[in-house]
Amino acid sequence: MENHQHALWVRLALGVLALIILLFTLPAYMNPMSNPGLASLTGEAATLGSVAGAFLGRQLTIALIAAYGAVRGTTQPLLIGAFAIAGFNLHDAVFITAFAGVKPGGMIGLLFGLIALGIMWTVYRRSAQ
Repeated sequence: MENHQHALWVRLALGVLALIILLFTLPAYMNPMSNPGLASLTGEAATLGSVAGAFLGRQLTIALIAAYGAVRGTTQPLLIGAFAIAGFNLHDAVFITAFAGVKPGGMIGLLFGLIALGIMWTVYRRSAQ
C-alpha cells in the first residue's frame, strides 16, 4: 500500500464530517447541555470534570484526528481519520438505538459511520492499485 495524495473529494468528505462534529463539540464546552448527546445528563455527570468532559474530550480528539487526515490527504492519515469517525459514530449509533430506541442522533451516527466506511474503502482501494 502506497502512501500518496488522494482525490480532493475524498478529503473534503472527511473534512466535512470532522467539521460537523467540531460544530457540535466546541460550543458544548461552554454549555454541555447544548450537545444532543449530553442533553439528558444532570448534576455531577453534566460537568466537564465528569461524564460530559470525557465525552467531549473523546469527540474533540476524534474530530481533530479526522481533520488532520483531511488536511494531510495521504493514505494513512485518511484511513486513520475515517476509521476514527466510523468507530465513534457507529459505536454511538448502536448504543443510542439499544438504550433509547430509534432516535435522530442514532440515525445520523449510522449515516456518518457509513460515509466514513465508504471513505475508508475508497482510500484503501485507490492505494492498493
